Amino acid sequence: MTYTVEEGCIACDSCRPECPTGAIKVRTDEEGYWIDPTLCDRCEDVEVPRCVEACTIGSLAPLKPKKGRNKSTLLPAAIPTIFLNGKTTPFASSMVVWEACNVLAQRQSLPWQADANHCLSYQRSIHRGRGNMQFRLATNPELANGLPVDYDQGLATLAQADIRAACLHLIFASYATTTDRPWDEPFILNDQHIEQYLGLAKRKDLAKLEKLTLIKALVYQACQLLVSLDWPRQGKVQGFALAEHSVWQLLHTQYYFETDDDGGRHLIGLSFTIQAGVWAKYFLNRQDYRKQTAFYQYGTLPQSLLLEVMGRWQQHEGAMRLLLWLVFKLRLGTDHRMTVRTLLRIAYGEDRLTEAITVRGAHKRLLKTFENDLEALYHYGLRPQFDPETYGPAIQPLWARVADIPDDADDALEFWTDDANSALSLTDRAPRDKWQRLLNARLLGFELSDDWQQTVRQPKTKRRRQPKSIPHPVDTFSSDAIKAARQQLNLSQRALAERLGKSQSWIRDVENGRFSIGACDRALLQDVLGLA
Repeated sequence: MTYTVEEGCIACDSCRPECPTGAIKVRTDEEGYWIDPTLCDRCEDVEVPRCVEACTIGSLAPLKPKKGRNKSTLLPAAIPTIFLNGKTTPFASSMVVWEACNVLAQRQSLPWQADANHCLSYQRSIHRGRGNMQFRLATNPELANGLPVDYDQGLATLAQADIRAACLHLIFASYATTTDRPWDEPFILNDQHIEQYLGLAKRKDLAKLEKLTLIKALVYQACQLLVSLDWPRQGKVQGFALAEHSVWQLLHTQYYFETDDDGGRHLIGLSFTIQAGVWAKYFLNRQDYRKQTAFYQYGTLPQSLLLEVMGRWQQHEGAMRLLLWLVFKLRLGTDHRMTVRTLLRIAYGEDRLTEAITVRGAHKRLLKTFENDLEALYHYGLRPQFDPETYGPAIQPLWARVADIPDDADDALEFWTDDANSALSLTDRAPRDKWQRLLNARLLGFELSDDWQQTVRQPKTKRRRQPKSIPHPVDTFSSDAIKAARQQLNLSQRALAERLGKSQSWIRDVENGRFSIGACDRALLQDVLGLA
């Protein structure tokens, strides 16, 4: 169990420097310290926690688990802001968001290098080398101008990173589309929002503190990315360069505690205030997009994708990497040809692909894993479309050919009869050169599920046919009729006013339709203008 600071602490600051995780923090509301339970690991490598050993007055004690439900009126209401239809939501899908998602999903599989300052760096050229993006990791995402981590520490950070942080990244990208100026307008979401979006609310096997610890870790990983841009001119949008800044800036983390009868403070909720980086001013700018001086690039994010990643990231991590990549690649409804070599690199990294190509026999396990991951995408709802020329039935996965077996018994018997008489049977072994042919094969795209086929564009509302209007009798004393009669007699407003004994402003107001004409005035107009 985690530890807590009890009453009687004299704030001698003897325990805080000894904490290896930085869980002991200074209280802002009053004098003393408090322990962040999401960071406290109880110093499992030693028998006595370091903070307890350093405390001279014994004000540190284990925090007993809280009994009962962990809901409180202190927590703000978790009103959903995205996925309002229960299935999809708009999200920012620019190249910056896409590549940041790849960094969080592929992590150490990407070609990271040490830059001139010996910091961990990943660079991606854009527009055929005319531009460049560089990503680095911040040492502390809570700092506005956090320094990037060095190479060795960065590699250790990547090794502990979680692919589920990419789901938080996509949620942030969805929230960014809910404001007009996301680079200036922060958004707030709490742990209950995230539990709803990711399906964690149904996880009864996780305690409340375990959920909060996981949510905070994923949020911090998503906010740890730093990006710098050198973007070339594209169409009418001029080129620009952006200095290094956070993709998602974590402005504030709010902790919600509840005190039990024994005085123990239990963490019951978290709230995060997040703001998009400066990149959003160039890629998510509605106002300047109309002026053709900036971009507004967005797509549709299915909530089923987040639930799939959260549920199957351990069994099929390669498939989940492809799923996160395809949500940008396919643009939800557009078919794209893609080579199997590209899919292998996205799912498993360049190093593992090179090993499978160069080391004898290493390709067998990778081939089996790839076909299982394709099957996972198929069962999710994305059915791969094999190119008949390069990805024929001879090298297709067995599950893809078995999927064509009819459910009806008579049709299935006919299928197996034809299969036995065909040149290529389902029971035949794969050709010896399957791996080499697979490296040169390609997919025509994916047959999308219903959720992925939805677009963010609202359907055009059909205009109702107006009923044919019944012609009304023409009002001979309307403002237009009076004006036309006056002009036909070549009378000015002043001359007409003198004949009627009225003011010129009265004539002007009548012709402008500002007030109706009485019975006496109608008689005068009829005599002077000859109106019937």
